[in-house]
Amino acid sequence: MKGKITLFVLALISFLVSSISFAQPISTKGGVLFTIEEPKASQVYLAGEFNGWSPTANPMTKEKGGVWSLMLKLAPGVYQYKFVIDGNIWKEDPHNPIKVDDNHGGFNSVITITENGEVLLKGYPPPEESESEEDYPQTGETLYLNIIWHQHQPLYLDPLKDQLQGPWVRCHSTKDYYDMASIIRGYPDIHMTINLTSSLLFQLERYYVERLKDFVDVKHSRVDVKGYFAKYKGKTDPWIDLALREAEDFTQEDRGYLYLNNWNCFSTSDVMMERFPQYLVLKNKPRESLTTQDLREIKFWFYLVWFDPDFLRGKVDLPLGYTVDLTDLVEEREGKFFLKRKVTEADCQRMVAEAYKVMANVIPIHKELSYHPEEHTGQIEVITTPFYHPILPLLINTDVAKECQPADKFPPRFSYPQDANAQVAKAVKYFEETFGQPLRGMWPGEGSVSQGIVPLLVKNGIRWAATADKVLYRSSPPEEKICYPYRVDGLTLVFRDTPLSDKIGFRYQNYLGQAAADDFIRSLLRYAPPEGEPDRLLSVILDGENAWEWYRKDPDGKVFLHSLYSKLEELYQTRKIVTVTPMEYIMGNPERGVPPHPISEERSLTYLWPGSWINADFSTWIGEPQENGAWEYLLRARKDLANSGVKPPDPKFDPPPQGTRSWYEYMAWEAMYAAEGSDWFWWYGSDQNAPGGDEPFDRAFRSHLENVYLFLQKAGIEIKSPGFPPLIDQ
Repeated sequence: MKGKITLFVLALISFLVSSISFAQPISTKGGVLFTIEEPKASQVYLAGEFNGWSPTANPMTKEKGGVWSLMLKLAPGVYQYKFVIDGNIWKEDPHNPIKVDDNHGGFNSVITITENGEVLLKGYPPPEESESEEDYPQTGETLYLNIIWHQHQPLYLDPLKDQLQGPWVRCHSTKDYYDMASIIRGYPDIHMTINLTSSLLFQLERYYVERLKDFVDVKHSRVDVKGYFAKYKGKTDPWIDLALREAEDFTQEDRGYLYLNNWNCFSTSDVMMERFPQYLVLKNKPRESLTTQDLREIKFWFYLVWFDPDFLRGKVDLPLGYTVDLTDLVEEREGKFFLKRKVTEADCQRMVAEAYKVMANVIPIHKELSYHPEEHTGQIEVITTPFYHPILPLLINTDVAKECQPADKFPPRFSYPQDANAQVAKAVKYFEETFGQPLRGMWPGEGSVSQGIVPLLVKNGIRWAATADKVLYRSSPPEEKICYPYRVDGLTLVFRDTPLSDKIGFRYQNYLGQAAADDFIRSLLRYAPPEGEPDRLLSVILDGENAWEWYRKDPDGKVFLHSLYSKLEELYQTRKIVTVTPMEYIMGNPERGVPPHPISEERSLTYLWPGSWINADFSTWIGEPQENGAWEYLLRARKDLANSGVKPPDPKFDPPPQGTRSWYEYMAWEAMYAAEGSDWFWWYGSDQNAPGGDEPFDRAFRSHLENVYLFLQKAGIEIKSPGFPPLIDQ
């Protein structure tokens, strides 16, 4: 019977394709039919918000006349999409006139699916439709909502220079890391989880807060430039020095950081830059005509635009008693910001002081709001990721990817479970030293899990972890539902609802804030349990920083977030939706009427599928030639390190005194662990591309490998690097 149904569906698709030749998406009984004419293509995929923009998740079928087709079942909503042709050509639908900017110089096609499954060629709600009457449908039992914001930056450190090579920890601290926590102080009934990766925290504290604190006058927002340069010139990130140095004295190297290098003072999204017209003028000005004042303003703007809009609109009081108020510098007119006066060097130096004040309060705001499950106090459960953000299953054994990527080619096996354990143990130790409480939950790097990582997490005291829905759907037993936690060998697992999470990450970029919040609430309520059924836990997990810089109609997503939290507070009062942290849900919170849900009563998975939040596999990090080449490099360095006779340090102990032989041995292992991070592998291959180019990540990866040998040499070991040529064309 199943075979007959399949033949019928294929026949239907063939009939429709032959009938319409090729056209915009249409509604059929089987779902939404997408077609495109590409007779010369070898393979075509459909990518969009419905599959996390995966370039390989939804292959299309070639029909007569070179027309490719695919039937998809889509829930009601607005969707952006593109066709991926032969792996590297991303093409909008030529027969759909509705499109939006894709933020990369092109366009995405857009369709709207109505409640009855009809396909409409229309885009996002116009302003007059954005106001919600909040006539939300009546529901039965309570829906518990688990929101996890993931805050992560890779390690930008060059340990030989003792300097960060990128400014992004600082930039996102002033724009996202402080605000994403502090915003819920105004919504005491909202509970959520924030994942702060160890690599982010380490760079924030060691290279910014500790090194700037003795030179910043927080009361007067000034910097002791002479004192700072004497001790830490070249020891934070290059853009700190750039802001503090007089523009008249800029060297060619300074100009590289200003406007020539991959990462420079114009490394800002087009959406953000459009809100600062004077900054945009400087970006488009011919480089040979830039004046000294232009150079001064360029470095100034690069700081200012990366402050959360709240700092530009008024006074913000911070937990440590500091205040940030930038309204004397800029004013807002019709949603855009303009200078009030000519920029001076003192203003540029002040930007460093203001940035320091915010950075110094990132950890304190999370401590202030931390949820303590035993006392039932606080709003935010703070968690972390294995120290250098590796793909744990691949560190344990890269051959695990053969199960979820059977058609791919793989490098020689890399299998160092002891390294995976060290990455987790180091993160646990660092977290507990930083926050003064046990680490109970973890978002493994990129939500990557396997059966093999479970005992490792449990061994290190982790009680719950999170991954994605497609992993659940491929685990055993089959056909389990997304809206429950599951037990796997003593570990509680929650699973990301990808369509809901991607609405915030991608779809709402083109919504007005109120409309986005209303759409999200209505989407949530579809998961509410009927009367008499057990309550449910739904997990929404996504990046808490990068999405906001692309919100076109709602700067930094501020209206959306305030509207969402306000609506959720109202729904908390009616018990329709109650936001919780995972530990709050597991242990219960009588203060908020949340009953305990002990692990012994959770549904059990007998087998956990190996995969990440992307396609429930590891194809973003292994399987393509460049990625495999990187794993071969990693294996070579790891074998050489093992053969050097230098034993790995115990992750429970602090590093030896700096400059000693033991310290150099320790640093050789740190360089190895850093090279195992997922961030370098992310940018290799054709499946991901960085806006500023992939080369900086290739250089960073290879520098960590070279540092393994350099530190061994400094420890007195006779060893020579085999050399690691670029994997990406420079």
